[in-house]
Amino acid sequence: MSIENTGQGGHPPLAPEIADKLLDLLSSDDQFRQLFASNPEGALQSVGLAPLQSEAALTGGSCLNVSLLASKEELQASRDVLRDYFTSAGTHTVVFVLEFGHVQATAAGAVGPGGTIGSGGGTLS
Repeated sequence: MSIENTGQGGHPPLAPEIADKLLDLLSSDDQFRQLFASNPEGALQSVGLAPLQSEAALTGGSCLNVSLLASKEELQASRDVLRDYFTSAGTHTVVFVLEFGHVQATAAGAVGPGGTIGSGGGTLS
């Protein structure tokens, strides 16, 4: 696994099981949503990322840095697209991917056929 900075910003793809757990909790668990809003690094560690991985996942213009987290309903409606986005290779710098009111539009535009978003490094797992 690589968590090296590729110079492109964003973060390496998430492992499928990490993406699933993250999306499950963000779309259903109010306590986890509060943790993610106040301490995203701690929230990512609670779903299975090591401290260095969670730090790398939030570096630069990462899509995981949000000002106002999308509603549970928005996340549920776009879950498959978001999972493809988080687990595919790419820069993961679509800044509104988890923002309230922007999830469906930005996630749909960010993920190409087969979930590809360009080229990227290793996988966070």
